[in-house]
Amino acid sequence: MDYSQKIATVLGIFLAIVMLCGGSGFLSYTYGYQIGHETSYNQGYNQGKNEGYQAGYKSGYEAGYKPSPEQETSSGYALRNPTYQEMKAFLAQDTTNSKTYTEDEYVCVDFAAAVNNNAEAAGIRCAIVNIFHPEGYGHTIVAFETTDRGLIFIEPQFDHEVKLIVGKSYSQTNNFTPAPRDDTIKRFVIIW
Repeated sequence: MDYSQKIATVLGIFLAIVMLCGGSGFLSYTYGYQIGHETSYNQGYNQGKNEGYQAGYKSGYEAGYKPSPEQETSSGYALRNPTYQEMKAFLAQDTTNSKTYTEDEYVCVDFAAAVNNNAEAAGIRCAIVNIFHPEGYGHTIVAFETTDRGLIFIEPQFDHEVKLIVGKSYSQTNNFTPAPRDDTIKRFVIIW
């Protein structure tokens, strides 16, 4: 091998070493960049996801407990539908059922109005229910839309849960003393 071939070989080896070292630096840079990018992205994504979830949960929770416009009454009360247990607790402390039914003075509509007003004062949404019987007679009770058991009808004179079945006797359906006249339910209207 002559001198020029030796120089070319040494130069080739030197260039190969430089390229190899430079190439491994590039590979190390690329690998490091990729790992760093993925780690940072995943950490940022997870942190943003958690913070966004918490902010959304708090915002939704607060919005869910604000009264909606249809739940605000002219008296300024913010009303909400109670759970079944909250309804029962309200009725247990409400004293309307201790009043005496007096013909032409304090009748079913007075009982219903008192329970309705007391429920509103407690922030509980309560409906007046007008029941229509044959021959122009009627009866008035209340209802609560419970969050866990749905619509519950209450006889406010006794705080009993009752059922309303169109075409059936109100007193017989609910095991009350028979009414002095036909108390078949023709229809009923729920007024919120």
